[in-house]
Amino acid sequence: MPNRKIIYGPKVLVLVLVLLSARSFAQQRGTSLNDERSKAASERPLEPSFPMVPVEEDSVQTSEFMQSGENGLSLEHAMQMAEERSPDLTAARYRLLASEADTIGARLYPNPQLSINATNYGLLQRPIDATAATTSYRLDQQILLGGKISDRIATARESTAAARADYVRQVFSVREDVKDAYIDATYAEKQITLARENYDLFAELVRASELRLKAGDVAEQDVSKLKLTELTYRSALSDAQQSLLDALAKLRQTLFLDRSANLHTSYDFTTNGPVLDRDSLLSAAYENRSDFWASEHRVRAAENQVHLSHANAVPDLDVGVELDRQGPDFPNTVGGGIGIAIPIFSRNQDDIMRSEANYRASEYDLESTRSEIRNEVSSSYAKYQNSRRVMSGLDSSVVQIAEDVRNTAAKNYSAGHIGLLDLLQSEQVYNDAITNYYSALYKLAKNKIALERAVGKEIF
Repeated sequence: MPNRKIIYGPKVLVLVLVLLSARSFAQQRGTSLNDERSKAASERPLEPSFPMVPVEEDSVQTSEFMQSGENGLSLEHAMQMAEERSPDLTAARYRLLASEADTIGARLYPNPQLSINATNYGLLQRPIDATAATTSYRLDQQILLGGKISDRIATARESTAAARADYVRQVFSVREDVKDAYIDATYAEKQITLARENYDLFAELVRASELRLKAGDVAEQDVSKLKLTELTYRSALSDAQQSLLDALAKLRQTLFLDRSANLHTSYDFTTNGPVLDRDSLLSAAYENRSDFWASEHRVRAAENQVHLSHANAVPDLDVGVELDRQGPDFPNTVGGGIGIAIPIFSRNQDDIMRSEANYRASEYDLESTRSEIRNEVSSSYAKYQNSRRVMSGLDSSVVQIAEDVRNTAAKNYSAGHIGLLDLLQSEQVYNDAITNYYSALYKLAKNKIALERAVGKEIF
């Protein structure tokens, strides 16, 4: 009969353990409905999955993006390169992975605790005296009450969604920074082309004027004025070259390339984008701005944290079972018990107050983000429309007309048909027309980028 009890005792412990595990599993499964609601609220079409391994310096072949052809480094390839090489984005991916670990931890249930005690064994006696010996096996499990698991999961999921939205915003900012630097470099290359054309023209005019001076066709004062104008254009060419060096250095920095990398950019400034109204852009901004998504998710996370704080005020239940065996025959005796804290003094008042204050603050942060988006869209849209109006008054033929006027004046001056004053006036007209035209194109391109930043989406 004693042997029968000894065999039956462990079965009791196993049965109790199974029941407690089933209870824990049932509570975790009971959160599925809340999980689905929280998941539906937090899921958005964000970025696709990404590798969690940093990009090594040699893993991106720069030559793939910098062909020796006429087009060189394309804008799309430049943005792709920046995404792949950016150490900031790689670090952000790991931070996002770390935030996703909070969702895993929120699902975990407290582990059961097993205790084994042996007392009153006469180990120093010979033979060993086990008459008064007692052996105890105890299993304890904490049962979470008040919906803590579901509230923890909902809070962690919304926080992770906010972190993911922040990552998407960072990716978008990297792409727009590249576009900004790329357009600056292309515009600087265009400025060099124009400055070199002016310098080459006046260098040729100086040589022709010196020949005419020897022939007595022009005054020495006119030749001196031409030489001074040539020096002015030489200085302008030097300034344009310095601007290009600065723009390329900025582009290399945004692409995380070495300063020895040879870059050539090509951008069509005359590309027209869709004509959008301000209300449509504002609606698109609320839909696409990931910082607005993040603010919404943080509000929901703060709201769930309030629920969790109230749930934490509900005391948890401690359930335990125990198997005791006492000498000398060691019969099996089974016992159990429950324990629960009595919330007389502490009912989690401080955490409830803190979480409610954070929830209110997150609501005001969301409203602040909404107001910021509204102002950014309105301001950038006004600048974009102003640039469009300026461009509408500048036809592309103005470049050809200005070149014809300048070239005709240069030929007539070399032939002696017009004087130096007429030549310089024609050159001034040409410079004003060309400068205004390309400056307007450049400002329109920059305002397009500003509008994209405000909307949170690539439009053009």
